[in-house]
Amino acid sequence: MKVGLHYITCIAMNIIAAHLQRFQSVIDQYQHNTRSTARDYWKDRSNNELWLWLVGQVMVVGGAASNDRFQSREDLKEKLNYEALREYTNDKELQSLINEVLRAAGVRYASSDLEKCQKSKALVHNYRFISSYKGGMKGLLQDLAAIHGEHAEQDRVAFLMQHLKFIKHKSARDFLMSMGINTHTLALDIRIQNIFKHFGIEFPTQAQLSSKAIYDGTEKEIIEKICNPLHIEPSTFDRILYQNYNEIIGRKGGR
Repeated sequence: MKVGLHYITCIAMNIIAAHLQRFQSVIDQYQHNTRSTARDYWKDRSNNELWLWLVGQVMVVGGAASNDRFQSREDLKEKLNYEALREYTNDKELQSLINEVLRAAGVRYASSDLEKCQKSKALVHNYRFISSYKGGMKGLLQDLAAIHGEHAEQDRVAFLMQHLKFIKHKSARDFLMSMGINTHTLALDIRIQNIFKHFGIEFPTQAQLSSKAIYDGTEKEIIEKICNPLHIEPSTFDRILYQNYNEIIGRKGGR
């Protein structure tokens, strides 16, 4: 396999015709009721909406339920309103407010000890970076969307990971796909890992996926060996697997 700057792989997936048939069956069965993001979705969103979406990406590390609770509570979202947070010029005061909201939403790893709460520290850093960026969240996403070239989608991911805390390989891709910017990346989480293993396909562990080489290589393998042959956009394939996880692996119940 060709080794390049953006794609290096340590695990080769043995995808056979039977696997492709199973994935095609999943696509045929669930694509019609899978929610997907419109191209350039971010353009019609406010700085506050975009900021709260990014907050959710930090919240879900370790479990997605807390973000669902946060998004359903207007009082908590109002406390983290993008414009309102400008009043907090002291980082400790800002962290204390963010920590209060995280704990109220039941976010995992949100310690009551501010010194130990890495998520609230991360969100203080992220807010300071974004609020000082020309145009705020919208300006940031405008610049990311303007990146072009063969490796544009990977370059956008790299930018977010470089400048924002608690935004890693999976969450950076998930955010960019949710914003309607990236379409040829995959948010490789435990659900996708379990589906592949359920279909009898070797898949890296979550610990292994923390390596850029393994993550990028696994993503490339899935796109080349499954998405391209089945003529499905990677972001759409990702959403189908994530949103219909329970049904695909035979569990009862929804998301």
